Amino acid sequence: MSAQWYLSSEGQTLGPYTGEQLQQFAQEGRIIDSTLLWAEGMTEWMPASQIPGVLPQPTAVAPAPAAAPAWAPPGARAAGSSALAPSTSLRPGPMAGAAPTDAPYPHIPVKSVSFGLWAGSFVGSIVLFIIALIATVALAQNDPENAATAGGFGGILLLLSVVAHVASAIFYCIIIYRAWLCLKAGAPRTTPGSAVGLMFVPLYNIYWMFVAINGLPKDWNRVVSSYEDLHNAPRLSETTFLLFCIGSIVFPPLSMIVVFPMLSQLCRGINFFAYRKNLTTSTGSPSGFGGIKFG
Repeated sequence: MSAQWYLSSEGQTLGPYTGEQLQQFAQEGRIIDSTLLWAEGMTEWMPASQIPGVLPQPTAVAPAPAAAPAWAPPGARAAGSSALAPSTSLRPGPMAGAAPTDAPYPHIPVKSVSFGLWAGSFVGSIVLFIIALIATVALAQNDPENAATAGGFGGILLLLSVVAHVASAIFYCIIIYRAWLCLKAGAPRTTPGSAVGLMFVPLYNIYWMFVAINGLPKDWNRVVSSYEDLHNAPRLSETTFLLFCIGSIVFPPLSMIVVFPMLSQLCRGINFFAYRKNLTTSTGSPSGFGGIKFG
């Protein structure tokens, strides 16, 4: 049993462990016949009773089995007092604090993103809004008879500002969506669709921001640190993401400043996954947002 093994415990995937560690867990009663195990190359999880060499051979005078005690394998948090429970998860995810595994991170098809597109539309919306106000006031004061014309010119600039702001919001959602998509195979705390969609729910989005935004660098750093082939992936600053969330609630101007380094980090990280896929599966170079399309 030289492969790297994963096991399920109360909906969480733990590992990797060696075959010798699994045998030791079984001897201590931590692994029972219904515990689900998985290793690279297996198409699905299998109970320990169907994997030779994991469970100790029964003896003729074996006593009645006792209830499996609560336990937490090395590197895992204690999750409660119940025995190991099977999980329906189809793919193991890395655990926080676990040593990097030699197994490659699964292929995740994700398109690259452009920080410049977001920054240009965001800054452009602010600049157009300021110009619209200044131009309207200046034209009206210099030529009161043409106040209507000044108002019309200012209205056009204001409309362009709104269009640019909506575009920047769309680009922002795409970046958040694709960042969570990169973590799809790493057992993230939420899905890409939920991360973006629940931010549009009034009041609830205040709580959800701390899950979808503040939780993103935590899951991201955990995943990229758990796979050897991701050791060159950019890390995300947890402090930056936390400041953005707090600023969005108590001091919006702070969030308008912090959002620049936050999205810059995300774009570099997403493009790492996009070009990583490109280098292993094709010779082209993904660019931009690939159209205004999630995925």
